[in-house]
Amino acid sequence: MKPASSPPDFIVTLPPPTPNGGLHVGHMAGPFLAADIFAKAAQAGGQSVHVLSFSDTNQSYVRATAEKQDRDPAELASGWTRDILDTLEIYGCQVDNYFEPGPASDGFVRDTLLRLYDQGILKKKTFPFMYLPDQEQFLDEAGASGLCPRCLDDCKCGICEACGFPTRADTLLNPRCTNDPAARVEVRHAEVLVLELEAWRDALRRFHNFGTAIRPKYRWLVDDALAGPLPDFPVTVPGSWGIGAGHPDLPGQVVNAWPELALNFVHGYKQAEAAGGAPKIVNFFGYDNSYFYAIVHVALLHAAGMEQFLPHATVINEFYNLENAKFSTSRGHLIWARDIAAAYPADLVRFYTALSAPGFEQGNFNAQDMQEVVERRLLAPFRRIAAAAETAGQGGRLPDPAARAAAAMETRVAASLSLERFNLRQAAEDVLKGLGAIESVQAAPGTGRDCVMQMLAAWARAAAPLMPSLASSLQRALEAGRIPAELTGQEPAGGASAPAEELADA
Repeated sequence: MKPASSPPDFIVTLPPPTPNGGLHVGHMAGPFLAADIFAKAAQAGGQSVHVLSFSDTNQSYVRATAEKQDRDPAELASGWTRDILDTLEIYGCQVDNYFEPGPASDGFVRDTLLRLYDQGILKKKTFPFMYLPDQEQFLDEAGASGLCPRCLDDCKCGICEACGFPTRADTLLNPRCTNDPAARVEVRHAEVLVLELEAWRDALRRFHNFGTAIRPKYRWLVDDALAGPLPDFPVTVPGSWGIGAGHPDLPGQVVNAWPELALNFVHGYKQAEAAGGAPKIVNFFGYDNSYFYAIVHVALLHAAGMEQFLPHATVINEFYNLENAKFSTSRGHLIWARDIAAAYPADLVRFYTALSAPGFEQGNFNAQDMQEVVERRLLAPFRRIAAAAETAGQGGRLPDPAARAAAAMETRVAASLSLERFNLRQAAEDVLKGLGAIESVQAAPGTGRDCVMQMLAAWARAAAPLMPSLASSLQRALEAGRIPAELTGQEPAGGASAPAEELADA
């Protein structure tokens, strides 16, 4: 094991949550649990991992939500930041550095961007923004909505979450003010700092000479973006919420939260790398943020001379739907992650969301399906194994076929959670197959209780990244010479099977 002062092998980033609400099940099932499961699997394999994130306090969505709720944005962000951290703790998610932007990080972001302006790398250019003429006010990304000109989905004026491509005030179809759809809107131009992405085309092409581990949809987005001219990207925008531009050439402007995101991560990377070395950076995030990470951030880090902080690997996820419709806070179509964990063991929610994870394709959460699948495929087989073990003889060491099966369990799950093959659905299926293998070995004549316990110990080690609390509880019981009758380790509210209606109401 590495000493505490040594640099980590991996720095894993969680996408910084926007603190205008808590984490719902869709958030958790996407990059948050994926990153945590990868980190736990890497650590089980002897590698050290530093998990980094921060509160995306300066996002325009914080301001828009606070305006809608008639609250102070800073107070709103602070409260939800605490709630988000509490939720991550409930689910056993490792977070080694989670900071709220403040003077140190804000100063680093501002100084870096103004240095690039002074060097002529960032340019002051005219850019279109949505404007409320009656209020004489520019609208920020969250403040303006419309239809994406590329895929026609409803989106904000900055990015389309559906297709992943940026949108602009002069291309958005059927534009409107998000919080006041009846208000008159028009396009106005303002001089802001921009990053000329086209100037970094060669660097982008070199960096995106993909290996085989990159998920196809991410590759397609990059290919499509590079197939045509790359648009200028606004690094500052008119507004009052966020990091003030702090330059006389840029009055009434703040730093765009998306390039800020990349530099906040660098601020965190520098802290994690204080001991020296060169950890491999792995970014986990939803597909909807791909353009920022793949195009804007890569170009900006090259522009800033910070190529050492480019990611070693990128793991995206698709949307995780609720009852086959997108999670939506505004429509009340959601289940808060902390609420469902109060009605059902968090580790079982972790396992079900891994089994239905939105990795290569969209996933779907259904409370009734979760109960049925977890009971039929996970809990019932475990109970059968435990019951059969009670009547078995003591036995001895594992026979060769059983020993090979136990080793295969751990090897197979570890491979599915490696960076090269990361696939949560496959890992969860592998864990279920492990229980089937134990039942098969157990049914063979002469298989003793000790053999079953040894196989269960291997199974617990394999399952630990997905169900850390339950696996740990099982391992402790096995070390004490016991096979627990139930895998859950704790009773959910309402008994071992909380009604699906109760889970949905959560």
